[in-house]
Amino acid sequence: MDLLKKYISEKLEQDLPGKLAQLEAIPYRKKDYGSFNLDNAKKSAVLILFFLKEKEPHIVLIQRPVYNGAHSGQIAFPGGKVEESDKDIIHTALRESNEEVGVLIEDVDVVGRLTDMYIPVSNFLVTPVVGFVNYMPIFIPDEREVAEIIDLKLTDLTRVSELESAKVNFAKNKVANVPCFNFNGKIVWGATAVMLNELRWILKNHSKSL
Repeated sequence: MDLLKKYISEKLEQDLPGKLAQLEAIPYRKKDYGSFNLDNAKKSAVLILFFLKEKEPHIVLIQRPVYNGAHSGQIAFPGGKVEESDKDIIHTALRESNEEVGVLIEDVDVVGRLTDMYIPVSNFLVTPVVGFVNYMPIFIPDEREVAEIIDLKLTDLTRVSELESAKVNFAKNKVANVPCFNFNGKIVWGATAVMLNELRWILKNHSKSL
């Protein structure tokens, strides 16, 4: 775990895969991706939390409840929008993760961020914050925000050679084929898949310690 943290910390200080990795996973495949006007975008943050489970690195994901909204039932990272009381974007990610799944803020060692991700359907600009804890957390889901907590084994991500395709209910109730990850029947697509794909690119050359 220490070697993994050191590797990711160093990678996050270098040039990130950014748009190249994001384009591979975005559901709308626009040629002008990255040219959106973000002046009025709502800022938010998610936490990509690495933890140990049965001596192996895992990442926590959540499945949202079904509701009348753009991200109903989707698999996501814990996180949410910036509040006025937040000190910075990192605090947003930690606070939201504490509220949604009970992550202890003071235990998280934040090592950096991935590339910001814009979500046109909800007008959110999301900052993925990367952090580590060296134990298996006791997750406490907020029933209003979380239908299920998913422990994703990191090797399940790094073993992916290419993304799959799945039919999903897209914007305005349209059905479309989108790039996705399939983790034991759990379909991850949209913004979460985009962020996971950048992480997958970063980890391509680091398989020995996983």
